[in-house]
Amino acid sequence: MIQGGRVPFASGIMSMVAAIAAIASLVALLLFRNNDWGYGLLTMAIGSVGLAISARKYTSISRAVAWAFIIRLAICVIYSILGDGDADNYGVNAVYYASLPIEEIFFNIPTGAYFYSWIISFFFRIFGEYYMPIRVMNATLSVYCVLIFSNIISHIYKNRNAVIKAAWVIALFPNLIRFSSYFANREVVLLLFMLLYIKHAYLYYNNGRTKHLILSVIALVPAMILHTSMIAMIMLTILIILSRKNNSQNRGASLIWKGFLVSITIVAFVYMLSSGIGMEKFSIGGGVDLDVESISNIGEMSAAGRAAYLSGVSFSNPILTLLFLPIRMLYFLYTPFLWMISSVIDIVGLFDAILYIWVSIPLWKQIKEIRRKRNNKTSDDRFIFLLFITLIVIVAMFAAVTSNYGTAIRHRCKLFPIFLLIALPCLNIPFIKIKRSKYIVK
Repeated sequence: MIQGGRVPFASGIMSMVAAIAAIASLVALLLFRNNDWGYGLLTMAIGSVGLAISARKYTSISRAVAWAFIIRLAICVIYSILGDGDADNYGVNAVYYASLPIEEIFFNIPTGAYFYSWIISFFFRIFGEYYMPIRVMNATLSVYCVLIFSNIISHIYKNRNAVIKAAWVIALFPNLIRFSSYFANREVVLLLFMLLYIKHAYLYYNNGRTKHLILSVIALVPAMILHTSMIAMIMLTILIILSRKNNSQNRGASLIWKGFLVSITIVAFVYMLSSGIGMEKFSIGGGVDLDVESISNIGEMSAAGRAAYLSGVSFSNPILTLLFLPIRMLYFLYTPFLWMISSVIDIVGLFDAILYIWVSIPLWKQIKEIRRKRNNKTSDDRFIFLLFITLIVIVAMFAAVTSNYGTAIRHRCKLFPIFLLIALPCLNIPFIKIKRSKYIVK
């Protein structure tokens, strides 16, 4: 964690918001009898106190964290005033889980998107069926994502300016803000668990402590429950175990230990997958077979509405599907293209696509630079390259089943931190430069 002397600016802002929210909560509950806002503001006060304590350790990025906090809370308040609905029935399912006896709730954990409903059902159980506390929870977790991501960068790059650059980009990235405070929004919870997985996977790769491998798997399980794409991280986990260099002098013992860890990991993940964890997308309409035609049909189903692309372009031939997959990946990452612009809202989507082009170019430069090192790669270089391979796999998974740029924007948003993590050394932000100067990291 980044060390500093003074109390950070962010902690002061968060403490002030906590005090104001606590007073406003009492006013809303006692004077206006508005339980939604009352409990929402109470949740804001509690969340702000937690963030204020956590942010004290991040002096160097205090202003970026403060702006992340202010903007996300502002979006949360706007959504609470305007309302954002429950199109995916997360609230409906949360009501069901909240109605279960407390002794049964832990025996009824869903293995799919409605795991998010199971999580928010605890808020419903405590406060009642109110939406604002959930929005505040998401906004708070989104700020924690900024802190965790900055911590990952500090471990990998060990550079103060790199952390500052990463913190500002992740704090102000438009669609991470946009999806930070919805009620019907599992994206933030998924992002939180994904970042925790990456953090502990890296720490295991770097120092070989088994506790970090265990913690990475623990973080990955809820991420897999929330979204099928996270099963690609199983591959990353196995690659990390197999490729990390062991300091042991006994090569035979090292290979046996790696084989043991891989075997345990595979058995654990096979058990999870057979239990339905991470398999939600393969259970559409009573079950989708894992064949090329079925996957193509899922992609064709999403090609609806004005934001659709590649409508009618699907193949039952595996070779043609694989040959066309790079095109689908380009569409997934960079649509809408200029010729797809037909309204003002498309310009917003175009701006998002330009941001991915902006981060993709330095990403490829960084990967090219790592490959040039050949046998001189550091442990960090190897980890970043493994993460890049995993990113390609996840993008391919999303691209294969997505034919709508509105859906693509939401899905690629959760991958942006990985893009940024890899691209960071070659990412040009004029007022922030990375120099290879170290500072304290714990």
